[in-house]
Amino acid sequence: MSEHVRVTHDGDVAEIVIDRPERRNALNAEIAQAIADAVAQAGASARVVILTGSQGSFCAGGDLDELAAWSQGPPEAIATTLYSSFQAMIRNIRATDAVVIAAVGGPAVGAGMDLALACDLRLASEDARFGQVWVRLGVIPGTGGAFLTPFLAGPTKAAELLLTGDLITAAQAHEAGVVNDVVAPASLMQEARAMAERILRHPRDGVVANKRALVMASEDGVTAALDHAREVQPGRFTSDEFKAAVKKALSR
Repeated sequence: MSEHVRVTHDGDVAEIVIDRPERRNALNAEIAQAIADAVAQAGASARVVILTGSQGSFCAGGDLDELAAWSQGPPEAIATTLYSSFQAMIRNIRATDAVVIAAVGGPAVGAGMDLALACDLRLASEDARFGQVWVRLGVIPGTGGAFLTPFLAGPTKAAELLLTGDLITAAQAHEAGVVNDVVAPASLMQEARAMAERILRHPRDGVVANKRALVMASEDGVTAALDHAREVQPGRFTSDEFKAAVKKALSR
């Protein structure tokens, strides 16, 4: 388990906190794998898992320093890393019987937005911002966002998000159907725990059966998006276009 991923348990509820505030909780392969492992382990005993980020940020996407290093490596290694760590987060959220609630404050962009979208429910604080910013770097969503965004927000809004890379507010995300509710930043975790309690009122097996039904209804689309990204993304990450975009971003 990474030092940047904290897990606590309180009865039937587990909380997973991405804790890398100096990078706004950006993901590298180690942290992504740790999140995937934490979801699998917490979900084995807890009925509800609340996934959040520390100090006012949910997740600022992939770590640019690591992505820059990827761009110099063989595409096959990128495909392996993408599947075994970053995509494992998405697969494990969907595979666990626990209901996973994303409690989103601050930025949830790129892989961070995909991570939130993969959860079963999403609460956002008023200061949350969402963005499918992959296009800014000349790449595609690597963690299911090409399906999850239109699945939740509809094809028209999804096309706008994916093709412009624009950020939207929590209120706009709620209007688009991306989040279940918007709450005050100070009450984000309290509201997430209250949502967990609403789920825990119901029979365990019935909740699991309903989650499994929801997952199966979208399984083909999510699997296709993940498999397509694993095939296409390595070429995008090693392109001259991507290298130039990352270099520009790192120089700011």
